[in-house]
Amino acid sequence: MKRVVVTLFIIAALCLSAEGIYRCFFYQHDRHAFSAPLAQMVDSVNATGADILYLGESSNHTFGLDDKDTAWISEMVARHFPRLTVRNMTHDASHGEVYYLLLRNISPDCSISTVVVTLNLRSFGIEWIASPLETVLQKRLVMLHPRPALLNRAILSFKAYDIKNVDERYQQMDSYWAAHPLPGHPSVPRWGDSLNTDSTTMPGIFVRNYGFQIDTLNNPRIRDFDRIVALARERGWNLVFNLLAEDVEWADQLVGDDLTTLMRQNADLIVGRYRRMGVTVVDNLCSLPDSLFRDRDWTTEHYVQAGRQIIADNVSQALFKFYEADYE
Repeated sequence: MKRVVVTLFIIAALCLSAEGIYRCFFYQHDRHAFSAPLAQMVDSVNATGADILYLGESSNHTFGLDDKDTAWISEMVARHFPRLTVRNMTHDASHGEVYYLLLRNISPDCSISTVVVTLNLRSFGIEWIASPLETVLQKRLVMLHPRPALLNRAILSFKAYDIKNVDERYQQMDSYWAAHPLPGHPSVPRWGDSLNTDSTTMPGIFVRNYGFQIDTLNNPRIRDFDRIVALARERGWNLVFNLLAEDVEWADQLVGDDLTTLMRQNADLIVGRYRRMGVTVVDNLCSLPDSLFRDRDWTTEHYVQAGRQIIADNVSQALFKFYEADYE
């Protein structure tokens, strides 16, 4: 028994030594090599702090080709608070897990008082959860996980993170749809395909992206945003969730009430859940007409100038209660 204890002690000491050596000499290099640009954003915020930190994805920076003002949504928010420091951490295709890990890596000593987190309704659906973009994104997240640094490096080396090829991602979607039929529509893909025409596949794209019902017990995005709520409480941050506008008007034209009702029900579930948790939730779901959406080949949250301004104004009005004296 004594020999076993000694052996375990030696192994533990070697592991701690290896972790210490790795952190001293190699960790920062690997963190920036494999988690760029996420690690750089975290380091920048940790170095400078902010009054308001805005987390977003491509909706934050994408603008219309005819826009006279190409400012980001976060920059438009900052205009309402000229005496405050508003920073952003923006990475395309980000979702709840990305936001949580970015915030988890913010130093507890960093001077942040309020965090605004972008929330995309369609990120709760399998089309985004199993997106082919996830493999690259998951690789960038590995070094940000709250595990021993050497273990994270080993996970990268042995490719033990969520790594799937495109075919495997689509198989994941098909398996989900087969296991989660909707009332009146036993097959989400067939529902979408039945609406497509020779001139457009947009009805099917809308159905695949919004044809789901959120299961609060098993949806990974619910888990991610719940963890953000808990982290904000722990850090003492004011927390605002910015539920982005979706093109409900176009969805209604292409598909009809069956889909738009699902969209509203899922949004109401999200808004109600997090308001009950004490989060300030900005419900932008139906705040923009179809004319203010930029893209016509996918269901993006990309807005022209007037659309971005409306989103920014709504977020700023929600922030007013925290910064009444600084609002303009």
